[in-house]
Amino acid sequence: MRLLVLPLLLGPVACQQAGVTPPESQAQIARDAGDVTDPTEIVALVADEAAAERLSNGAVERGYVYLRGSRLGGLGLNQIVFRIPDGTDGPGAIRELEAMEPGSTVGVNHAYRLQAEGRVYAPGMLAWPETGCVADVPVGMIDGVVDRDAAALGGARIVQRDFTGGSPAAVEHGTAVAEILAGPGRLTGAEVFSAVVVSDGPGGDEAAGVDTLMRAFDWLSQSGVRLVNVSLAGPYNKILDRGLQAADARGMVVIAAAGNSGSESPPRYPAAFSQTIAVTAVDAAMAPYAKAPTGGHIDFAAPGVDIFLQLDGGGRYLSGTSLAAPFVTALVAGEGVGGSAQDIRARLARGAVDLGESGRDEVFGLGLPQAVGACG
Repeated sequence: MRLLVLPLLLGPVACQQAGVTPPESQAQIARDAGDVTDPTEIVALVADEAAAERLSNGAVERGYVYLRGSRLGGLGLNQIVFRIPDGTDGPGAIRELEAMEPGSTVGVNHAYRLQAEGRVYAPGMLAWPETGCVADVPVGMIDGVVDRDAAALGGARIVQRDFTGGSPAAVEHGTAVAEILAGPGRLTGAEVFSAVVVSDGPGGDEAAGVDTLMRAFDWLSQSGVRLVNVSLAGPYNKILDRGLQAADARGMVVIAAAGNSGSESPPRYPAAFSQTIAVTAVDAAMAPYAKAPTGGHIDFAAPGVDIFLQLDGGGRYLSGTSLAAPFVTALVAGEGVGGSAQDIRARLARGAVDLGESGRDEVFGLGLPQAVGACG
């Protein structure tokens, strides 16, 4: 099973708005520019409805086609998706639309994909209680569709909403992540808010667009969910950047899979954003997953190689950083305490088992967190 990577549509433009993190490499942005859900679409974020109306009217006058718009009240933003006119490319559309409405953030519709490719060793590595742990807070997940009839999820309350327009995909991936969060012996009595964003693209490519991700984050925010697991990864995108900064300002903590693109790849997002807790995968011997990326943005390592899951009524072994992230999300949910991503990162680091080089490193981050404060 692959980790779903949602490609964000961004062109190689160095334009930067206040509050948007500058990309680490303009060359990398240029290389990722084609990794999109639809090359003819462009996505814009503005602060309010008046700005959305001005931008929509001005864009239509210049030949753009208004496709859809969303009031992201949970993030304090408005999102608009346009069809780019013939003869205009992504970078040109970004320049034109951002100049048309100062304060707007415009980017291409990058694609983000799932990051999973199981042994019952994970609970012992994490010092997880054998009887599981009561979830004191609701948990959100942005992923593929969850099979709510799966036997392993009988003790969980799954609140699910489809953002794919009626074509959800990646049932195995979404169900696997949900089982790690709320299956037998894990978070008991959990309330899981499942935002379904993954659909089948051309050639069967399972991915989600950045505009879909934004609507998912907005729904979770408006539903009162403050802890969210994202097992998707993709390129840097300033739409996602601004959206996650808005979510962070409203108290949302995002725990994300680092990706399955290999140690030589550039950082993948949303894991690489500073306000996100990035999780890589290790095996039963605490060796790094062969396909995991490295870098200074890695925060923690968790079990993610040959994880045994009760899928399809039997059992499957799966691997990927997609499976490591929800273990850390479950630890945080089990603590039942709040705080910012920085606070939670510091708490997990205090009890983590140091791996690799002494101290924080680019392979294992701050190490393997332990369920020291989980379950009261």
